[in-house]
Amino acid sequence: MRHLKSTLLRIVTALLILSFIPVTGCSKFEEYKENLASRSAQRKADRKRSFSDMHEFRDYYFKGIKNALRYNDKNALKELFCGTVLENTYDIDEGLKYVFGLEDWSEFTLSNANCSSRKEYGGEGHWEYVSCTAVLSKDNEKYKVFYSGYSTYEWKVDGKKRTVSENLGLATFCIAKLDFKGSPAEPVFDTISGIYHPGREKFEKLVLTVLNTYNPKNIDGSYIDNMTDNALASIMTEGLRSNADKDELDAFIKFIRLGSMSKKHKFFLFLRKQDGSVTLTATIRFELNDHCLTLLLKDDKIDGASFSENSNEEKPQSEKITGFAGIIE
Repeated sequence: MRHLKSTLLRIVTALLILSFIPVTGCSKFEEYKENLASRSAQRKADRKRSFSDMHEFRDYYFKGIKNALRYNDKNALKELFCGTVLENTYDIDEGLKYVFGLEDWSEFTLSNANCSSRKEYGGEGHWEYVSCTAVLSKDNEKYKVFYSGYSTYEWKVDGKKRTVSENLGLATFCIAKLDFKGSPAEPVFDTISGIYHPGREKFEKLVLTVLNTYNPKNIDGSYIDNMTDNALASIMTEGLRSNADKDELDAFIKFIRLGSMSKKHKFFLFLRKQDGSVTLTATIRFELNDHCLTLLLKDDKIDGASFSENSNEEKPQSEKITGFAGIIE
């Protein structure tokens, strides 16, 4: 009898324990879902945040980059970029693969964050662009991190100044190894929005040549020989030089050769892939007015170009140049 009571007691106890398991499991699952939703909401809120100065921008993204590298988390780094960049950068995943393939960053320390900023004015608003650097180090190995984006974006709507921050986030990111002197061992390319990787170098050099932003020196430090005909031919397809309207072609070449101080990269410079072709698009200030410059690329050369006063991109056609004649005198 006593044995039977003991057996029944164990069975009842077991049934009671089992009855609590689904409740506990559901509770834990609901808590997990709530935490996941909370983190997702926080990420969305962070993407829309604004910064009162460049130091807030620097510190916020320094922390985000540090955590992403420490835990080798590609998605965490990707989420630091603004939505506009993610939507208009076809090789963002290739950049992530390159960055996280360089080293096991969990063993490195990120420090020495510095920053600088500049304000860009246009139309009824202004933007503050922030450029930052930091140093990754482990023993005698050192890398420099370059990251940039916009800290404020103000625009007048119906005569009232409003701050718009939906597109705030990182614009560019680049990691470069340092030599024994503490300088980048190779040229640093961080012009095009997104993440630098070696496959981008040809695009970076091309757009720098067209915008002439490093005049009078090349990336390697040598002086440009006034953009000779041979140099111009090396960045354009034979079809473009043969078939483009002569006036437009002459104006485009003059645009490249001018190297005017009023011609500068102002907003994001996008690298897109559409219908099998690659386009480089930059909003630049030319003679105090904003223009949309778009280059159609084929075999790593320019095969079409358009220059528009309209802020909307006008995709150029193959072997054609439009919008330069009449503006470039």
